[in-house]
Amino acid sequence: FIRHAANAALGVSLLPNPLFAAPKTTGPFQKNFCDNVIFLYMKGGMSHVDTFDPKTTNVKGLSSPIRTKSPDLRISNLLPKLAQQAHHLAVVRSMTVRTGAHAEASYAMHTGFSMRPGTSHPHMGSWAQRFLGKRKHDLPDSVIVSGGNPGPGFFPPDHSPFPIGDPQKGIRDLLPKIPKHRFDKRVRLARRFAKAFEKYFPHEDVKAYSDFYDQTIRFFKGEAAEAFDLNKEPRQMRARYGEDPFGQGCLLARRLVEKGVRYVEVKFKKSWDVMHRGMTAVEDLAATLDGPFSELLKDLQSRGLLKRTLVVLATEFGRSPKINQSGGRDHHPKVFSCVFAGGGVKGGQAIGKTDPNGQAATGETYRPKNLHATMGHALGLPLDERIHGSG
Repeated sequence: FIRHAANAALGVSLLPNPLFAAPKTTGPFQKNFCDNVIFLYMKGGMSHVDTFDPKTTNVKGLSSPIRTKSPDLRISNLLPKLAQQAHHLAVVRSMTVRTGAHAEASYAMHTGFSMRPGTSHPHMGSWAQRFLGKRKHDLPDSVIVSGGNPGPGFFPPDHSPFPIGDPQKGIRDLLPKIPKHRFDKRVRLARRFAKAFEKYFPHEDVKAYSDFYDQTIRFFKGEAAEAFDLNKEPRQMRARYGEDPFGQGCLLARRLVEKGVRYVEVKFKKSWDVMHRGMTAVEDLAATLDGPFSELLKDLQSRGLLKRTLVVLATEFGRSPKINQSGGRDHHPKVFSCVFAGGGVKGGQAIGKTDPNGQAATGETYRPKNLHATMGHALGLPLDERIHGSG
């Protein structure tokens, strides 16, 4: 009873409510679970009016709605290739977040929680590892491409995502720049010191860090590192995804889930912050997104992976429908769009609506916690379990 009361008072619920709580027959999921998640993050705040919620009023900028492969869904003419994949897409047009600050909104979109002093919440890949276990002995369970390393939150070190800076380099920049015999000697010395420390401080966090260290050494010395080498892909395949880091990141994500990595995030290298830039910047950003995202869906489909891989496109907030004096769009946390595809999602639909100017939602709204609950539900995680964070 005491433990339950402490968890209720001090712990955090994994994910409060799924984004789509309707029965399977009417909700977006045709199946309950998937095996993998690819999270495509559009940093800087993607303009919904110029992408997945286009308008015909005077806020439209360079964008206009076009027909897609789904009769029930129209998206921007700046995304013509994705229009041909729209039968896979479930576009959520009534997302909202409480803050218009980049760091706070990004944190919420990556964790499902608001920032709290003294607490760091895990990302979805770490949650999945916590409840489902590590899938591959010699591969990380989650990877972040072009986005740094947020750490494991309040979980042990071995729950931390594996960071890849440049998808085209893979782990080359992380490998030791010394001969193998010298590297092995350093490892033996490090382990000798570590054993003495572990003897006098037999704490579970110390053991967790030591185990994580050993796993990293095995990874660098084993064949698993080849999963991160895009040179193993045919040149024609790499060209299909394009030369931009985002395109190569999408290719790496497909390669990693194919090899057994459960969760991969790919961050958009360019910024969607067009506050002080004209609409031509949005045109360039949309083109950079359009090809790789559509290619990823086609590639996953052709390999039989799309049904078991949930692809999520998210951003921290939207952009104001009204174009400002600089010819750009300001921060707009009130409403924006996110996208689901694959993983049992019922595609070809829009969930939620906005007014004719894209200023506000006209019905039910959804928050970051709902987006994460949906990913957790798709992976089969226990959404109602409470975990006590150690701070």
